Amino acid sequence: MYLFGNAMKNLVRNRGRYLLIGAVLTALLAAVTVSAMLHGTASRLIDTYTDRFGASVSFTTDLRKLITLTEPDENGQFQDPEITSEQYLAFSQSDAVKNTLFQGTRQVYCDTLQTLDQGNEEAFYEAGGWGGVFQGASDADAPQRQAPNAIVLGYSDPDMMEDFIAGHRQLDEGQFFSAPGEVMVSRDLADRNGLQLGDRFTLQDVNSPEVPPLTLTVCGIYLDGTAAQADGQDWAVTNRRNELLTSFETLSQHSMAGLWLTASYYLKSPDLAPKFEQYVRAHGLSPVYNVTVDAAGYNRIVKPVQSLEHLSGAFLLVVLLAGGLVLILLSMLGVRERKYEIGVLRAMGMPKIQVALGLLSESFAVLVLCLAIGLPLGNGIAQPAADAILAEQEPVEDTQPNYGDGVLLSTEGSGQTPAGNQHVDVRWTVEGIGLLAAVSLGLGLITNAAGIWYITRWEPMRILAERS
Repeated sequence: MYLFGNAMKNLVRNRGRYLLIGAVLTALLAAVTVSAMLHGTASRLIDTYTDRFGASVSFTTDLRKLITLTEPDENGQFQDPEITSEQYLAFSQSDAVKNTLFQGTRQVYCDTLQTLDQGNEEAFYEAGGWGGVFQGASDADAPQRQAPNAIVLGYSDPDMMEDFIAGHRQLDEGQFFSAPGEVMVSRDLADRNGLQLGDRFTLQDVNSPEVPPLTLTVCGIYLDGTAAQADGQDWAVTNRRNELLTSFETLSQHSMAGLWLTASYYLKSPDLAPKFEQYVRAHGLSPVYNVTVDAAGYNRIVKPVQSLEHLSGAFLLVVLLAGGLVLILLSMLGVRERKYEIGVLRAMGMPKIQVALGLLSESFAVLVLCLAIGLPLGNGIAQPAADAILAEQEPVEDTQPNYGDGVLLSTEGSGQTPAGNQHVDVRWTVEGIGLLAAVSLGLGLITNAAGIWYITRWEPMRILAERS
């Protein structure tokens, strides 16, 4: 108790020196708070971005290889080699792949629905078009089959539906599909057939009769502002108002037979491109295709936050070095002034450890006061500092899917990353709190380093003799 009471009296007696040390400590702790919050938040955002975004991969045709390695068709045209559904699925199993977005397509017929432009395809064949017989694409010698009157599109992520993000389609009633077996239909198709939320209908694949019927439940009705027949045809299967939108899980769990599949791959890092290419070549990707990774797009998304992390780390290092040197200098000057006081206490019989504890008590009291001022100050500066740094970064348009966040399930989707919006929500992290605690402890030791050094190095009689 005596040590603590004497330490408080020393704070008052040496208030000029401690005010100077306190001002330096407060500024230093505020700067450390800002840099720790920025660095921790940036690290968290980088982890989030790498979880949300990946380096997109595309398979592009090498025309020279296409002409060299393949034969033209009867019209003299070179066709790209087919990538089968089995290959698309196999490619997604690579260790280099972070996420795969699948889209499945199935041409179907429903005898309980009257779709838009239904009957035009049958009329075309009856008039002798293309030989007058509708046949499945998988078997040219198969008997005549029912023409499709709708098409089912299955998405592994709702954010893949670009028409909704672009505003050409909009949810009018109900909700987006989430559970297997749910489907969204257009307002035109719903009004034509009196469909309401919760209604069920059954579909049959027209190209693969072995596929069992698929029963779907209406979960949502969407407004469609796209061109109904973009290619100039007038068949039901090409009318976009007849598109039935569901999850890829619904189609894949039902049956993979006859399902036309496409996929988009996103790597964990652009550096894994060679590993991914080796994997897909081993699983049958034709040498006609080049494997291209959009490393630039990935870096555009992550780079602004990486800049914030690097700048905050460098700022933290500079602040600690400069502030530490200033505190050591002030501590040495202060203890030199109190050298006689320390010598008297030692000559009176006070052990070294108690003198050191007294100095530490003084430093601890100053540190607590500086923390009470410096932490709120740094917390108030951190957010404007982050906004100012990000404002210097070039705005980034988000060209990659925001998989995992379900943008369509909650918002309209702005198409920009948080970095593109030039704002991040700066807040405390566990790492930041731990760093600040360690820095505070280190600063407390620094401010007493010179005093403790004098205590352990010099004997009390020698200190008093030098005073004389």
